[in-house]
Amino acid sequence: MSFVSDGSLPFRDNVDHARRHGVTGIAEPGGSIRSGDVEDACREFGIALARTGLRPFHH
Repeated sequence: MSFVSDGSLPFRDNVDHARRHGVTGIAEPGGSIRSGDVEDACREFGIALARTGLRPFHH
């Protein structure tokens, strides 16, 4: 199962929650101040992470 976000994931708890639901791949734009924490969590859980660099969602 995959999880895709059009906005960057700001906290690792997004990855923790996704893992509980069986997610094995995440695609997100990246660029959050805490992107490193998200990447570390994905690596820890063996979740594939793709950084798209695309952010169609704007505030």
